[in-house]
Amino acid sequence: MKSSIPGKFFMEKYKRIYIETGVIVGIALLFIFFIKPGEEVGVHFSPGGNIQSLIIEKIDSAQKKIDVAMFAFTSKKLAWALIRANNRGVKTRVILDGGFIENEYSQHGVLYDRGVEVKIDRDHRPVSGVGKSYGKMHNKFAVIDGKTVITGSYNWTASAEERNEENILIFSCSYHTAKSYEKEFNKIWGTGILLSESRLKKNLSDFPVISASDIDSIKKNAKKIVKVCGTVYSVYHSKGSNTYFLHLGSGSSSFNAVIFSSSAEKFLQMGLDPYNYQGKRVELFGRIIDHPKYGLEMILEDPSQIRPGNEKTITDKHKDAA
Repeated sequence: MKSSIPGKFFMEKYKRIYIETGVIVGIALLFIFFIKPGEEVGVHFSPGGNIQSLIIEKIDSAQKKIDVAMFAFTSKKLAWALIRANNRGVKTRVILDGGFIENEYSQHGVLYDRGVEVKIDRDHRPVSGVGKSYGKMHNKFAVIDGKTVITGSYNWTASAEERNEENILIFSCSYHTAKSYEKEFNKIWGTGILLSESRLKKNLSDFPVISASDIDSIKKNAKKIVKVCGTVYSVYHSKGSNTYFLHLGSGSSSFNAVIFSSSAEKFLQMGLDPYNYQGKRVELFGRIIDHPKYGLEMILEDPSQIRPGNEKTITDKHKDAA
């Protein structure tokens, strides 16, 4: 009877070859489909992780586009990094939660005032007077040049950088991951509303409506977004700072609207000379500021924040009285 040992030997040998070949093919497939060449993932924590500087470094290196979806955005340094990118031709878009922009430190106005496209996620605004909410735009991510993703628990705020226990992941050269985040960003962006439009189209009944002469009510609503109605008694222009002051009252303690130099250019480009508001009834929409030196005022960052009022001008009233 012939021995079967040689047959078993060859079977074991080929079996081992098959297994080794399978392992090699498996590793190759893993590399091709899951491990992308050049892909890096950085893991960072705060406080003490220097996260803000890392994000600024990525923004400063952007060449084509930056998309940011951020629940809380109060960091001036990160805002100016985006402004710099936008100024050098990088298409920059930012979408923010419609509720958090009412925070007095929110950078939405700074970004918008300097040309960055800003949208508000209107689908998640609280429903006024009903005690219900549709939730928040709670994302915290950025996509840069279609290949870099920054995401994690880290809001773009001083608290996240200096006090809170936070984390971010930075995916570099990760086109597949970036594509997924871009798809989500575009979905939210598509349902959002441009910041300039939101100031006009939002139902203003959601906010207090106050007469410019009711100084007590204006003071009580300091730091809040309100609608103020009144007459512009006088307009003063500071040539040194190119700032306009619209006085909605005749006394020294009257409520004022302020148009700084950067915003004044927008008014003038649209043919809206601030001097033309003098003697007119207006409706203002924005945040009340109780300045320790200059008193009660509202900063007009965009022409959409001021509209003609319905009542007669102060000049017409004087004519009627005569």
